[in-house]
Amino acid sequence: MIRFSRERVQRIASALRAARVRRPKRRVDSRSGPVPEGMAPLRVATWNIHSCVGLDARFAPDRIAEVIKELDVDLVGLQEVGWHHRGESGLDQFAFLESATGLKAHAGPTKHNAHAHYGNAILTRLPVLKCEPIDLSVGRREPRGGIDVIVEVEGRPVRIIVAHLGLDPWERARQVGAIVDRLEEQPALPTLFMGDLNEWAPNSPRLRKLAEAFPDWASPRSFHARMPTLRLDRIYVNNGLTIPSYEVVRTVLTRRASDHLPVRATVAVP
Repeated sequence: MIRFSRERVQRIASALRAARVRRPKRRVDSRSGPVPEGMAPLRVATWNIHSCVGLDARFAPDRIAEVIKELDVDLVGLQEVGWHHRGESGLDQFAFLESATGLKAHAGPTKHNAHAHYGNAILTRLPVLKCEPIDLSVGRREPRGGIDVIVEVEGRPVRIIVAHLGLDPWERARQVGAIVDRLEEQPALPTLFMGDLNEWAPNSPRLRKLAEAFPDWASPRSFHARMPTLRLDRIYVNNGLTIPSYEVVRTVLTRRASDHLPVRATVAVP
């Protein structure tokens, strides 16, 4: 039997307590809270739809539309909309999803070809005051981009930026810098930034830069849909906007419809 002195036991206990303090807090995958009194709710979602091709390898834009309707949000930002060497060519997925969901589609294509356009989209039921595409392409990498809109939420303008960032860290650094620079055009405007950031390093310089510009964010595990472990799909807010609740939407349909799961949030608008 091994015996320890009281002093050694105390030293071990002290070291264990210190280790627990240093251990990083586990990041949660959801938040549940009410919208504060006097603030308006804005329900949003971001989702990479994988060109409407699900994990069963079936091209099913009707399934994507069904998920979007079930999300029941005011605005959804989509990535990988359109034909991209997968699925059915010739179908305008932007127009199809607008017709099938009843939401107005604002397209931000990054690739144009004879088969179909491909890129990002915003679908919303809100009044849109301004809409313009963002070019986030870097060098000879795959063309990347986003959409910058201003919507009206109960009479208050709110800026929404949706984007799909690149695969290389240096590429994403340039793209995050371009997004943050855009904020300076209207620095006081409440802004929400969301999309597939392709950022899997939890404490990367890119995420730290975004955290400096956006004090509140949602970053649950949303990829891969079959077993979500990576926090690729994120939502950021600033200038008085907060996120009282958010979640990854895991249903039988969402686990099959794409390789990403949708991230849904309620944003409180002053």
